[in-house]
Amino acid sequence: MTIKKRIVVWYTLWMGLLAILLMAAVVSASDILVRREAMEDLAEEVGDAMEDAWMYDGRLVIDDIDFYEDGIYIQIFDHNGNLLAGMDDDDFPALTYDLGTVTDDGRWLVLVNENRDGLIVRGLMRTYGMGSYIGSVQILSLILLPVVIALAALGGYFIVRRSFLPADRAIEAADRIIDSNDLSRRIALGEGNDEIHRMASAFDSMLDRLEEAFQKEKQFTSDASHELRTPLSVIKAECEYALSHSDDRGRMEEALRQIDRQGDRMMALVGALLAIARADRGTLAPKYESFDLVELVRVVSSSLEDKAGEKSITISSKMPDSLVVTSDQGMITRVLVNYMSNAIQYTDEGGWVLVRLRDRGDMVEIAVEDNGIGISEYNQARIWDRFYQVDPSRSASSSGAGLGLAMVKGMADALSGSVSVESAPGQGSVFTFTFPKNPRKDAE
Repeated sequence: MTIKKRIVVWYTLWMGLLAILLMAAVVSASDILVRREAMEDLAEEVGDAMEDAWMYDGRLVIDDIDFYEDGIYIQIFDHNGNLLAGMDDDDFPALTYDLGTVTDDGRWLVLVNENRDGLIVRGLMRTYGMGSYIGSVQILSLILLPVVIALAALGGYFIVRRSFLPADRAIEAADRIIDSNDLSRRIALGEGNDEIHRMASAFDSMLDRLEEAFQKEKQFTSDASHELRTPLSVIKAECEYALSHSDDRGRMEEALRQIDRQGDRMMALVGALLAIARADRGTLAPKYESFDLVELVRVVSSSLEDKAGEKSITISSKMPDSLVVTSDQGMITRVLVNYMSNAIQYTDEGGWVLVRLRDRGDMVEIAVEDNGIGISEYNQARIWDRFYQVDPSRSASSSGAGLGLAMVKGMADALSGSVSVESAPGQGSVFTFTFPKNPRKDAE
């Protein structure tokens, strides 16, 4: 059974139950109201008769009493129970002296009272009239009940059908997307605040993410193949060159050095790819340890002095004497190496690179600043994408694959940190990495 049918069935059952309860309440209330009204009429007639009957010189005097009106019989007795006025009928119940109380023997409502002259006034009303009215109400309820249930079912069907029209449209659109295998298509229900419109909007957002993921995966596969093909081609060519000059030791050593460089490049590329893949899967688990970040910056700066010296670039730093943090030292090292290597690579000869450390309470900020060629605003948002490289003219000697900053971002995410860049063409760049000083303490 479809959801629409289930909703209509349950809606009809609940409406039918509510209708039954409502009609039962109406019948019960009608019975109470009719009896109350009958008692009030009976009391009024008896009260009027008490006022209009009295004794004078031992004789009964009556002033305008209707002994039968609107189904109410009036009788007047003396204190001995002798009937003085009014109709008598064998069907009437025996006289009782429950003064002021309405009694019901199943056939008659009876009210007996005594006036100031000691006369007993009794009013009687048959109950079958009330029963007939209540019966009519019950019959009418039984007639109306199926009509109400049918209208509830019909109304529920139209309400559910109209409410599920967007869902039907969404299903049709989804089927078309599946059949056409075109992730660029969308459900596109348009404006609406109900749950189905919000669900369709969520599916469209999911399709946006899926399309973006597939495009990135497609681009990733293409770029990875291209980047790996280049060193492999060089290795293959150098092997052939070495084999053809096996008698020349110098040429063989040159070929082997080239093969070794390309092997290092492939290892770096594969390592970056693995780190990014782990970050994407959420399995890039940091290995926390306590270390002095200031000492780490000094070690990394020292290891890059030769590379900076080739371009007469000065590396300096602004940092406290000591800053102990708890983090993954390997990841922090790779971030520093990437930031500083890029700064050296994209800074002209005679330039400078400045490393700043800031203790911001629970967070630590590493900033690497240079006076290099800078990055345009258009490219700043894209440099964190894998395999993305800004205009190759930034550095003719660039040998990167465009994975360094993507890897940095993945590591920042793994360390619950963040990355950012401030730059302008011709005015240098400032790359920032912020991460928790003591994530274990924060977790507590």
